[in-house]
Amino acid sequence: MKLVVLLGLGVDVRVPPERDPRSGRVREEWLVREIDAASDAALGLALRLKAARADTEATVVQLGPPGHERWLRQALARGCDRAVRIWDDEAATVGTAGKAVILAAAVKALGFDLALAGSAGVVDAGRRLGVLVAEHLGVACATQAVDVTLVDGVETAEITRGLDRGYRERVEVLLPALMTVSPGAAASPGAPPAYIPVAALLAAHDRTIPVWDLADLGVPFDQVRRADRSLEYGPLRPRRPRMHPLTPPDQSLPAFERVLKLIQGSVQRREGRIVRQPPDGIVDEVFKTLRDEGWLDHLRPEAGGKP
Repeated sequence: MKLVVLLGLGVDVRVPPERDPRSGRVREEWLVREIDAASDAALGLALRLKAARADTEATVVQLGPPGHERWLRQALARGCDRAVRIWDDEAATVGTAGKAVILAAAVKALGFDLALAGSAGVVDAGRRLGVLVAEHLGVACATQAVDVTLVDGVETAEITRGLDRGYRERVEVLLPALMTVSPGAAASPGAPPAYIPVAALLAAHDRTIPVWDLADLGVPFDQVRRADRSLEYGPLRPRRPRMHPLTPPDQSLPAFERVLKLIQGSVQRREGRIVRQPPDGIVDEVFKTLRDEGWLDHLRPEAGGKP
């Protein structure tokens, strides 16, 4: 079983942000970075699954500059088997859609049975990244997950989703799949501890973390730019209505009825018909109605021919 965790960074909300005294704005370089709460919950679920199954391998992936390796090493110290950092100078300013293209290529290159990502970040709470990654991978996506159970001997996973007003929904997805984890996902009693021993941190510090760029992933930057491009609005065009020929009303009718027929246009009233026959007769009637109304024209062997 291969697990891939998409690690995202957020802001430590416990530390009040400092404002620039001249502009009054919060400067991002002054914010205290920390693993996002939803990503941390996804990492906790992955480590819990790894502790429950001996054949499970957990890999953590992050898109970020060299200064972000400290959080990858924390994930290694907590129990992850591998860590991969993705960075390219051209990808420094990409948005959510562009990140999804890059991360999907990385997850596909690593190989996975279940990918886990945070449902929403503290800064960017659009809830789009995990869904877009799943779309690029062509796999099912279960959102707002709070728990997951792998079925032994079956390539499926039972995922518990947290809904509004405290409701829970249990869904079963076919692997490979991707799940977005809510920040409130609870860890089971058998989950690895959240604290990190010093010895584990020192061991993780000596490990080599490979760095992949867009060339290693085989992703052209033009593809990332196209995915990240916002909508472009063209000139307004009025809607062109369909032209339907109308039969002139009977001149012998009163003017009021002729006006009604013109307003009615091509709309024709249709009345239902009740069929009281045995089941085989009802099926024949339904088939004849669909045939006569033209709903089965695409099944005709030749245009205009009878089936």
